Amino acid sequence: MPETLYGRNAARETLRARRRHVHRLILAENVKSSPIIDEITGLAKKAGVPVQRAPRREMDQIAPGHQGVALTVGAYPTVDVADILHRAAEKEEPPFIVVLDHIEDPQNLGAILRTAEIAGVHGVILPKQRAAKITPAAVNASAGAAEHMWVAEVANLVQTLKNLKQQNIWVAGMEDLPAATPYHQANLSGALALVVGSEGKGLSRLVQQTCDFLVKLPMRGKINSLNASVAAALVLYEIWRARGFNN
Repeated sequence: MPETLYGRNAARETLRARRRHVHRLILAENVKSSPIIDEITGLAKKAGVPVQRAPRREMDQIAPGHQGVALTVGAYPTVDVADILHRAAEKEEPPFIVVLDHIEDPQNLGAILRTAEIAGVHGVILPKQRAAKITPAAVNASAGAAEHMWVAEVANLVQTLKNLKQQNIWVAGMEDLPAATPYHQANLSGALALVVGSEGKGLSRLVQQTCDFLVKLPMRGKINSLNASVAAALVLYEIWRARGFNN
């Protein structure tokens, strides 16, 4: 079923990625020419995407927060976990995977996808049930990075982690427990899957037990937790550093 993506960055990256069918580009009647608007219209023209003008009031109804731009698109193209591993192999890099343990907020999901794409993550794994999906809100929150990221949805997160471990991929979970290693002291090089827990609840019991080791973020303030996307960003950059900041 078609859905409407909104926002300039989301529209541009969707057209750049060319991973899903774009039915039409909708521009607000009074949107002014700018470098990014011109780039979006140029990409649409190159891809043969029809361009439609619409009153801003109408766009406000179909795509709040549109910034004068919206895309009607087909379904988001998910992949299999095997595809993510194959992607890493093609790049001749040890797998770098993010696993989200029932993240529910599309804003957090989008923010994590944005950092993951920038940090060179090969793919993200989501549970099929009780978790945020790659919705227009998540794509917008990711500034369009979701359109470049390979995302797999799995029925059983624990079994998926066990399968990754059988393929010599270490599984590190983020959890603030006494037994966890401060993230900057952990060995985060090599093939690795980083598991990020849900907002407020952290890692589920079975997922935590399946992890090879846990990492935590040292904190010294009066607030004893970080937003999931902020915490994930810090550890993702540390993993990237441990991997030698390879391109």
